Amino acid sequence: MLRNKESTQQLFDNWAKTYEQDLENASGPLFGYNHSLEEASRMLQVDDSHLILDIGIGTGAFASLLSQNDDLIWGIDLSEEMLKQCRSKHPRYHLQKGTFTETGHSNERFHSLISSFCFHEVLPNEREKACAEIYRILKPGGKLLLLDIMFPSSAAMDEARRKMANKWDSTEDYPIVHDLDAMLRHAGFSDLCWRQTAPCHWAVLARK
Repeated sequence: MLRNKESTQQLFDNWAKTYEQDLENASGPLFGYNHSLEEASRMLQVDDSHLILDIGIGTGAFASLLSQNDDLIWGIDLSEEMLKQCRSKHPRYHLQKGTFTETGHSNERFHSLISSFCFHEVLPNEREKACAEIYRILKPGGKLLLLDIMFPSSAAMDEARRKMANKWDSTEDYPIVHDLDAMLRHAGFSDLCWRQTAPCHWAVLARK
């Protein structure tokens, strides 16, 4: 059974203090976590004058790879405990609670929108809404960089599930690359560029 919003928030509230340490030697679908952050960060060139929003910012690891101007980093997360950890590491970031479908930001505000290992937490029936929301808050010509656990097909995901056995999380519903590609294009994004960064990780760069 898939987790709901409340159980996901509780999961990350409980995990916040050890999150970075635990993922140093990530296994299962998260294997290659740090390598994927570094690989994906190279896909987007960010001007230090650009306003960036990180959705599901967690402890701030992804945002810190993309920009050195902390004053222009905004972040939202479902978990207040994750936000506390992020504030302690990056006190100049602008942080608040929020989600992919409820960002709390105005139209065309950000030059870049980034996210890592968060989109799969959006319930499948809300993913189109999430794509429309991130399109809304990006400036014209703005860029989206999204990294997550994904699979090129349902068959590939089934194969990974069999191989990982007890390391597979049955409460997750991971996106299929083809499906997310279609949702992003339907929302209005163009020039999509996909890159596989680890066995179960894909990143996409798209332009509004």
